[in-house]
Amino acid sequence: MIFTLVFLTAVIALIVSKTKTIVLRNNLNPSNEKRVLIAGVLLVIFLITNATLPYPESLYWFIGLGVVFVSTVLTFNVLKKEMKRFLSLDAKDKIVNVLFYSLLIIVTNIYL
Repeated sequence: MIFTLVFLTAVIALIVSKTKTIVLRNNLNPSNEKRVLIAGVLLVIFLITNATLPYPESLYWFIGLGVVFVSTVLTFNVLKKEMKRFLSLDAKDKIVNVLFYSLLIIVTNIYL
C-alpha cells in the first residue's frame, strides 16, 4: 500500500506540474485556465478513487472514459494549441514524448 501511495503521489505531482506548464505556456485567460484546472482535478480524483476504492472493472472503464471525454470537451481549444506545438517539435522530441506518456499510462494501469 505504501508503494501505491508513493507512486500515486508522484503521478499526481506530474499532473499538477504539467497542468501548470500548459497554463503558463499558452497564456490562458481565466476561463480557459479554470477549464484546464478542472480537467486536471477530475483526473487526479479519478486516480485517487481508483487506488483507494474497489469497484468493478466495467465501472472503472466507464468512469475513466467519462473523465477523458469531459476533460477533452472542456479543454478542446487548449488541446488544439498543444497539438500544434507537438507537431512542430523535432522527430526525436516527438518520439520521446510519445514513449514517455505511453509508458506512464501503462505503468499507472499496472500499479493502480
